[in-house]
Amino acid sequence: MKYLVCNFKNKLNKEDIIKYSNKLNELGFKNIELVICPSNIYLSYFSGDNYKLGVQDISSFIDKTITGEVMGEQLRSMNVSYAIIGHSERRIYKNELNIDFINKINNAIENDIKVIYCIGESLKEKEEGNTYIVLEKEISEVLNNVELKNIIIAYEPVWAIGSGKVPTNEEIKENIEFINKIIKEKYDTKLKVLYGGSVNKDNISELNKIKNIDGFLVGGASTNIDSLESILLEFEK
Repeated sequence: MKYLVCNFKNKLNKEDIIKYSNKLNELGFKNIELVICPSNIYLSYFSGDNYKLGVQDISSFIDKTITGEVMGEQLRSMNVSYAIIGHSERRIYKNELNIDFINKINNAIENDIKVIYCIGESLKEKEEGNTYIVLEKEISEVLNNVELKNIIIAYEPVWAIGSGKVPTNEEIKENIEFINKIIKEKYDTKLKVLYGGSVNKDNISELNKIKNIDGFLVGGASTNIDSLESILLEFEK
């Protein structure tokens, strides 16, 4: 099974969402787990049988009295099956730390919500030759402290997100090989690994040639239903 995870971020309004959802229900594809991650306020507009529902974040708190937070059991009651955790935008703009990701993962797993845990290096870290150091740290400092069931890794180079820049296929392949190697050595298991970072309908064909990728995490390109359909058609090949 391959995965295509669509992160809408804070784009699209109600009218856009309704049109998108209606057309989404008409799409046909096989052997792909399509995961739609809209803003939480639009979760109820997605109830199709051909995809799963995901969220872009989940609370790191156990306390149910924190204003503005959304708990795993609430999301599960809305038929949410996946949660994106550790996205670089949360790390950068919300100053979230490893302890936050550990708590978020536990919140998700305890409520039977699968986790898409994001890791990736910045441009500075890449240029200094520290990509592997960063990846190993982001893996071990979080996954050492959680159950590994129902966790998917999303490798998203920070410098490629929303920039239009994409690593070479060889770079992606080697970095995913490293991620698989570390997980095997540390935990004696294998986790699915996705690639994310400026994936779109124009480069999906080339990216799809990378054999050790289990799927893709798509941002802006997924907010256009026609673009998503093109990506799905190419991804199925």
